[in-house]
Amino acid sequence: MSLFIGSKSASSRQGSYIYRDKHPSFSHGSRNKYRGRDPKVSGATLVENEAGDRPLTGTSFLFVVNELNNNYEAQTHGSEPLRDQWLNFMPPERADEYLDEWPGMVFRYLQEPQGGVITPADEYRWYRPGRGHEGHIVRVDTAGNITGHPVICRQATIFSCSNHLPVIVGPGDASLGNSRVVRHVLDSDNMFYWSLLHISRWDDGSNISYVNSEGRGVPSVVGRNPSWIPSLVPQVYSNPNANLVSGGLSGDLSVLIGLMAFHSRVGRASDVFISQKWHHNRWIGSQHAPTHVPRTQEENPRGFFVQVCLDNLVRGLEDSDENNIRAEDCLQHVLALEWHSVLVREN
Repeated sequence: MSLFIGSKSASSRQGSYIYRDKHPSFSHGSRNKYRGRDPKVSGATLVENEAGDRPLTGTSFLFVVNELNNNYEAQTHGSEPLRDQWLNFMPPERADEYLDEWPGMVFRYLQEPQGGVITPADEYRWYRPGRGHEGHIVRVDTAGNITGHPVICRQATIFSCSNHLPVIVGPGDASLGNSRVVRHVLDSDNMFYWSLLHISRWDDGSNISYVNSEGRGVPSVVGRNPSWIPSLVPQVYSNPNANLVSGGLSGDLSVLIGLMAFHSRVGRASDVFISQKWHHNRWIGSQHAPTHVPRTQEENPRGFFVQVCLDNLVRGLEDSDENNIRAEDCLQHVLALEWHSVLVREN
């Protein structure tokens, strides 16, 4: 796996990102444990819990879920809303067709020995300077002034379009426009490509299903009768022929969190996390399929933009390279959570 860290000056820190150009290889070989170079720097330690996971206790990250409000009416130039080749409504291609968004609260996930705990991150807010502009989780002071920009490590847009197209995803913010409906995700700096939700696995006997936003793997889960189908992953992803017992659900945090958001009422995505429906790495919300999603091809799609940031700013200190926790260490710990632990255990 290679990492690209795009770090800018402190004055333009809102442009700082960590990107991963590839997921870990899911072919042959054992899983390498991702350890920070100096775990003491971020307060994370590698421990094994009763479930056999090896998460980094003390690892934390920030996330926000924003619901997108789209215009599916005929446009002024006379075109009809976008449909795929099977006539399912699709998310708009252009930024001006995304009317606005319902911003969510910013939350902090903290890995404790018994699993993850989610709490509101009161010192952080969602900030987007205007429609069609990139947004960012920011740290604010008591007067509402921006005092820091945590490093973005993951973001994705996830939509439910109909009962025939229950989940599509893309690795970025579709509301910025330039999205395309294609079968495969292509590498491009200027285009946003949709794909079906795909699931990968390690060849190590863990039987964990890893979700991603880049069309890697197959559109079916690992193992039979997982407890999080149909609540988080649609029923169509079942694998009835599997001889393996499901080992849980994990993978790209922005996709996993987005799947949970479909259990919220329209405009209230944060309610899922305020009410602790994801707690200690278990889904304790409804065991049924989400009810606030389109059921027919004539209903409007519903979608979310999810951003995940490293929790690399130190409370009370200025946002600077000298004061911040090293982004590389934080990233390694988040990767360990995503690809070497179970984020949603079996019930």
